Amino acid sequence: MIRLENVSVVFEQKKQQDIVAVKDVSLHIRKGEIFGIVGTSGAGKSSLIRTLNVLQRPTDGKVFVDGEDITNARGKKLRNIRRKIGMIFQHFNLISRKTVGKNVEFALKIQDYPKEDRSKRVKELLEIVGLSDKENVYPANLSGGQKQRVAIARALAANPKVLLCDEATSALDVQTTEEILQLLRKINRELDITIVFITHQLEIAKTLFDRIAVMSNGVVIEENDTYQIFAAPENEITQSLVKDNIKLPSEIVKSVKSEIIKLVYKGEKSVEPIISLANKNFDVILNILHGKIEYIKGKPIGILFVTLEGAHEECERAKQFIADNVEEITTYYNGKKGDPAWNIA
Repeated sequence: MIRLENVSVVFEQKKQQDIVAVKDVSLHIRKGEIFGIVGTSGAGKSSLIRTLNVLQRPTDGKVFVDGEDITNARGKKLRNIRRKIGMIFQHFNLISRKTVGKNVEFALKIQDYPKEDRSKRVKELLEIVGLSDKENVYPANLSGGQKQRVAIARALAANPKVLLCDEATSALDVQTTEEILQLLRKINRELDITIVFITHQLEIAKTLFDRIAVMSNGVVIEENDTYQIFAAPENEITQSLVKDNIKLPSEIVKSVKSEIIKLVYKGEKSVEPIISLANKNFDVILNILHGKIEYIKGKPIGILFVTLEGAHEECERAKQFIADNVEEITTYYNGKKGDPAWNIA
């Protein structure tokens, strides 16, 4: 659906060094998928996504949408191309003096949608985003989530093939964010719309994206399916972004005198009873202190902190058994020895 070939965006600065916002990026985004672009502030995400509808014209490279080269499109050709591409932003950009219905109708009007069909289409769009009862309400009387739903309805006005989301949930609380993500999943699934979503919020990436490109300093440093990005990141920057933030409370660490072991499970191993088997097969006591298992695109990743007590030889045998059956194992002694990335809350 979208192909970028060696795209760069450079902002020229008078009397200063030019700013390279995007550098030599090539991506293929498949029809019908939800593709995420993640990275910290200043990574070049917004500059890149704006090349996909030529809100930002690339300095170098080419952009193709639905097989058509849009890089140098202008005038009527560009307007026709943009009908295929809806866009929603972090800030909702609603017209305050117009009702919800009129806000959506305005989007139809500027897309030259037949006047006699606009009223029916407005009702269809508001039903899609769950705001059928808000057609005559003004934006000032809506919550943040409702305003974003209006913005989504507006973006869907011309039946686009692609929906671009520029930090579309950054201004929303956690519960409202999840509601918007559910709506976007529904739109992707039921309307077969390809979604490109940029964010710095990794929790969104875990639950929404099919594939992810990670950006840093204008460059795509890693691209893979979502599970692999979180389960086995290759680039150091990606590793720092997706690193688990589960922390062992300091009160627990101070009270434990024996070894503390951190175990990382991935895939099917996440649900295997490794701890029970170790307790059964060796003369040791393994006690779970803290942990979690989460599912990313239906596949589990688990982290457990456990204590290990027993004779030295038995403990070593137990640790070897565990190491053979988990992805990673790290041993600490009261939180003071081992990996410097030891997390204590």
